[in-house]
Amino acid sequence: MALDPGTDTNRAVGKARSQGFDLQLTGQVTDAVRIIGAFAYIDAEVTKGDRTIPSGSRILGVAKHSGSLLSVYEFQEGVLRGSDVGAAYTYVGDRSGQSGTDFELPAYQTVDLLAHYKASDNVTVGLNLNNIFDEKYYERSYSNYWVAPGEPRNFTVSLTLSL
Repeated sequence: MALDPGTDTNRAVGKARSQGFDLQLTGQVTDAVRIIGAFAYIDAEVTKGDRTIPSGSRILGVAKHSGSLLSVYEFQEGVLRGSDVGAAYTYVGDRSGQSGTDFELPAYQTVDLLAHYKASDNVTVGLNLNNIFDEKYYERSYSNYWVAPGEPRNFTVSLTLSL
């Protein structure tokens, strides 16, 4: 399904092809440090289209390149034992913002920070600082008339109780 720019209604686009690869790596570097990384390459295009959404058009919202990296340090001793701090980096490449047109959403990258304090065996308090550099980006769209902005800098606080 794709938005037909001529009628602003959704319709079947004919046939499409999507091929690529997704690579994910997880590693416990030391007792205290773990890293999770991912990279994806996706070549997705319309293979049988029409005059509105021609063959060769990119599939709406699919980035050719995307990736992420998360690193977390867990305290092993002392009053912070079991608590952790970390950082995450996310990259999303440019992608089609409207089917059958040259309108693209630009690539973006964000950086997040996290911390969890293990107050007891059953209680953990968490703090996440998201998009710390306040990157202005567009998360998705259906056409050049409807574009959803990404989340601005924000934070969340959580409380986890284990029973």
